[in-house]
Amino acid sequence: MSSSSLRTCLVLVLLLGVSLAAQAAEPTPESALATHNARGVRLNQTAMGVLLGWAVLNLGTGTVGHFTTEGERRAFFQANAAWNVVNLAIAGFGLHGQLTATPETWDLARSLAEGQKMEKLLLLNTGLDVGYIAFGGLLLERGLRKDSAQLRGWGQSLLLQGAFLLLFDAALWGLNWRLNSQLTARLVPAPHGVGLMLTWP
Repeated sequence: MSSSSLRTCLVLVLLLGVSLAAQAAEPTPESALATHNARGVRLNQTAMGVLLGWAVLNLGTGTVGHFTTEGERRAFFQANAAWNVVNLAIAGFGLHGQLTATPETWDLARSLAEGQKMEKLLLLNTGLDVGYIAFGGLLLERGLRKDSAQLRGWGQSLLLQGAFLLLFDAALWGLNWRLNSQLTARLVPAPHGVGLMLTWP
C-alpha cells in the first residue's frame, strides 16, 4: 500500500471516529429527559435547603429573643419561632422527598405531571402568602388601635414571614416554570397522531 493510500485510510478512519464520537455525545431524548428531571430535583432540593436554613435561623433568634427582650419585641420573636416550627417541618419533609426521588426512572408523562404538580403547589402557596401578609397587617393595625404590644409584635412577625414566603414561593415557581417550559417546548405529536413525544435536540 502506498503512503498516499495509507494517509487516505488514516484520514477516513479519523473522520469516522470523530463522527461516531460526535453522535455518541449528542443526547438522546431519554438521556435529555433524565437530565431535565435531575435538574428539577436539584433545584427543589436547594430551595428546601434555603427554607430549612430560614426556619433554623428564625427558631434560634426567636428563642434568644424570647428570653432577652420584652413587650412588642418579645411577641415578635415568639411568633417568628412558632411560625418556623411549621416551616421546619415543611422543609424537612420536602427535602426528604427530593432526596429520595428517582428522577432518572420517570417517563415523559411522569416528568410532566411532577412539573405541573410543583407549579400548582407553589401557586397555591403564593396565594396563601398574600393571606398571611394581609392577616399580619390586620393584627398590626388592631395592636395599634388597642395599644397591644403583643398584637403589634405578632403582626410584624407575620408581615416578615409572609413577605419572605411570598418571595420564596414566587421565585421558585418562576424557576420551575422556566425549567418545565424547556421540556414542553420540545414536545411534538407522536406518529399517527396519538399522544406526544419528546424530540432532542
